[in-house]
Amino acid sequence: MLYDEAIDILFTKLPMFQRSGPAAYKPNLDGTKAVCDLVGNPEDKLKFIHIAGTNGKGTVAHMVASVMQTAGYKTGLFTSPHLIDFRERIRLNGEKIPETYVIDFVERFKSKWDTPSFFELTFGMALGYFADQDTEIVILETGMGGRLDSTNIIPTAEVCAVTNIGLDHMQFLGDDIRSIAREKAGIFKNQVPVVLGKMRPEAQSVVLEHALKMSCEMHLGRDVPDFLSELITSPFASENLATASKILEVMRLQGWDISVGSEHEGLLEYKTLTHQKGRWQFIPESSDSSSILLDCAHNTDGLNVLINSLVHEYPNKVLHVVFGTVADKDPSQVLSLLPKNSVMYWCAADVPRAMDVVALQTHGLDNGLSGRCFSSVRAAVSEARNCCFSDDQCKAIVCGSVYVVGDALQHL
Repeated sequence: MLYDEAIDILFTKLPMFQRSGPAAYKPNLDGTKAVCDLVGNPEDKLKFIHIAGTNGKGTVAHMVASVMQTAGYKTGLFTSPHLIDFRERIRLNGEKIPETYVIDFVERFKSKWDTPSFFELTFGMALGYFADQDTEIVILETGMGGRLDSTNIIPTAEVCAVTNIGLDHMQFLGDDIRSIAREKAGIFKNQVPVVLGKMRPEAQSVVLEHALKMSCEMHLGRDVPDFLSELITSPFASENLATASKILEVMRLQGWDISVGSEHEGLLEYKTLTHQKGRWQFIPESSDSSSILLDCAHNTDGLNVLINSLVHEYPNKVLHVVFGTVADKDPSQVLSLLPKNSVMYWCAADVPRAMDVVALQTHGLDNGLSGRCFSSVRAAVSEARNCCFSDDQCKAIVCGSVYVVGDALQHL
C-alpha cells in the first residue's frame, strides 16, 4: 500500500467532520474507546497535558510542546485540523508522524475496525504512535468541546487547561456561553490541577464550579512573567503566552524539570520548533506590504482579536480580505466585525462543506461589505496579492475558515 492509498481510505471511507460536518459527529466516546481497545489501550501508557477552549487552545498546545521539547523531553503533540498534510496532526518533537507508520496502521487495522469516525481513528493512531515511541509527555488539543471529545478517553493528566470560551459549534455544545463552558470543563479529572486562561465571567464561574466538584486545584493563567515580557509583540499576544507559561509553572510544581531558559527559548521559537502554520503567518515571512497574512480566525472571538490586531499593527490601511466559510454556519456575526471599507474576495475552499460564494457574497452585502466572487481560493489569493503588492495603503489577509487558509497555504 502506498501513502496516498492509505490517506484515501482515511479520508473517503470514514465519517469526517472536515468534509461532511455535523453528519460525522458522534455524541459519545464509544467509538474512540473501541479504537483504543483495538490498538492496545495506549492511553494507559502515556502522560498528558490536556487543553480545551474555543480560541487559543491550538497555539497554547504548540507553545507548551515547544518548551517541553526544549527542556529535553520526548514530546508528542496532537492537534486538529490539518491545513495541508494529514500528518500535521501528529508530531513527535516537532516532526510529523512518518508516512510508513500511517501506511502500516491502516494495513494492520482496516479489516478490524468497525465504524469509527475519521477523528476517532486518527486519535487512536496518534496514541499508538506515541506509545510505540516511548513518548514522555503528550500535549492534547481537544477537537471540539471536551466532555464528549475523543481526547477525553484518557484516564488522567498532569494538567488540564481551558483557554478562551466563545460561541462556536453551538449545535453540539449548547446555545450559550455557560453551556459551552460546561462542555469544555468536562475534560477535568479528579484532583488534576487546572489552568484557566482569560475568559468571560459567566464561563469562568461554570469552570470554577466544575473544578471544585472534581477537587481540582485552580491556577489562573492571566499574567506573563517578567522574564517573558519581551515576547509580547502586541497588546493582543499575551493571553496565550500567559496561559502556556502557567501550565509550565504547574508542571514544574509537579516535578518536571523545566528551566526558565528552556521556557524562554521554547516560547520564543515555538512556531519554528513545532511548525505551526496558519496563525498570524506572513507569506513571504515579512510584515511589509508585499506579504499576505494568513490566520485561521473563523468565529466572532477569533475575528475580533484578528481585526483589533490588524488595526493596531496597520492603522489606516484598507484590508483586502480573502474570505470563505462553511455552509453549516451563519457568517453574519463574523462578517459584521470586518471594517465596512474592506475589499472582499469571496471564495470557497475545496471541501464539500464550503459555502457557495454567491450565497456568501449575499451575506456580505447584508453586512455592508462589497467585493468580487472567485472560482477558487487560489484565484482570490492571487488577485488580492496583486492588488496590494507594493501598495502601502492596503493589507491582504486570508481568514474565515481553516480550510480556506489550508488551500491558500497549498497555493502559496
